[in-house]
Amino acid sequence: MPDNKNMFRQQKLSMVILAGGASSRMGKDKSDLPICGKTFLEIQIEKGQLLGIKDILVSGYRGKKCSVRVVEDRIPGRGPLGGLESCLREAENEWCLVLGVDVPMVPADVLERLIEKAFNSSAPAVILRHGEHEEPLIGVYRTDLADAMAQEITERKGSVFAFLRRIGYGTYVSGAADKYFANVNDPAAYDTLIRNACVR
Repeated sequence: MPDNKNMFRQQKLSMVILAGGASSRMGKDKSDLPICGKTFLEIQIEKGQLLGIKDILVSGYRGKKCSVRVVEDRIPGRGPLGGLESCLREAENEWCLVLGVDVPMVPADVLERLIEKAFNSSAPAVILRHGEHEEPLIGVYRTDLADAMAQEITERKGSVFAFLRRIGYGTYVSGAADKYFANVNDPAAYDTLIRNACVR
């Protein structure tokens, strides 16, 4: 990627990797699951680095192998929106690329186009859409949304989609195959991932 894009992103864009889920269906922490010699968390961190992002934060990670800053939830037990709210307050830049740890197949070039769409949009958040599915945990959010998120999780149910509908959001429509956006949430999905492909 051109250096001028990387320099611009270093000044404007942080990254939040959401890794605080209970992993109850998987039975073990998804962040530390290996594929092709790397963990899910390492794969997502490397994507951020490839995109030229220097300020990378991980929400709620409970393991022992993380090369970047880990941020604990400021308001515990409020799900992804609670983790995101805490990280936005710690982020150094105006925007945050948000990525769940359990979607390791998402290609970096798809994230590249998502970022470009967000930077050219007037919406406070732009999320990825593929087919009929919208992915609120693959998106770009303004960091100044933290206070509005806090209000959502303290006064309402704290749903990410409810929050997005309240503030208004844009979408980036990806033509990539649905398999790249699959959530790896249980042993069967993990086994399928291991059998079919390594993450590139």
